[in-house]
Amino acid sequence: MTYDLPTTVLGRTGLTVTRLGVGGAYCESADGYRRALDTGVTYLDTARAYREGADEEVIGEALVGRRDAITLATKSAQRTASEARAELETSLRLLRTDHVDIWQMHYINSREDVEGMLAPGGSLEAAMAAREQGLTRYIGVTGHQWDLVTEAVATGQFDTVLCWYNCAYREAEEALFPTAQEHNTGVIIMNASRNDKLFGIKAGVEDAPEPVAFYRYVLGHPAVNVTIVGLRDVELFQRLAQGLSQQATLPEDERPALEAYGAALREAGKLEMG
Repeated sequence: MTYDLPTTVLGRTGLTVTRLGVGGAYCESADGYRRALDTGVTYLDTARAYREGADEEVIGEALVGRRDAITLATKSAQRTASEARAELETSLRLLRTDHVDIWQMHYINSREDVEGMLAPGGSLEAAMAAREQGLTRYIGVTGHQWDLVTEAVATGQFDTVLCWYNCAYREAEEALFPTAQEHNTGVIIMNASRNDKLFGIKAGVEDAPEPVAFYRYVLGHPAVNVTIVGLRDVELFQRLAQGLSQQATLPEDERPALEAYGAALREAGKLEMG
């Protein structure tokens, strides 16, 4: 079923996209991606590394006949220009497209990653060349370390940033979000539910907030444009799409309760990844 999902302009890209996006890596079938896109979502994110390339291949199949309606993003974790360019060419072939809308420098999680990406002959150089050649429209950066992706965004070179943020882990509010707003960098959020660990059934908490509340919370921050959801469960994704079509953000007076809930789970060690 198609829903009337809320949309946003993705920062300085000027692209209008749905505020809910599909995240790659988990769904193994083109049909699963099609079912998610059938909800009306127009933002789709994958990466060269996801499932050793199988994710891009399946997405390429799913996008046949609907590529023009989708803002498509992929990523490279290579740090040299030559290696990154080779990955982009493979991505385009598997995705069955002549360009991606956003090509992201992936998983910037160490000082060496930042320096390698930005150095002469680094992957950013490849991204800028690809933009000039029409192989990508915009350039993004992703990472799990808020300070490092903030440093990347502060260079002014990136049109979008993908990072994680939720009601329990709010560190992105401190420096990353203000820096992104300063540069009009589009902000895409992953991990809004901490890989579902914030859900009551996973946390072992009765009377927990409904799953869609965690996505409404994230979208309620003024710096955030989009939240992506990995397709571990297509039916859950469909329910989230329905819920966000009915109400996109959490009312301001309901945010403290969700923050207290998340903080308690974090303090109890129930949100650790492993």
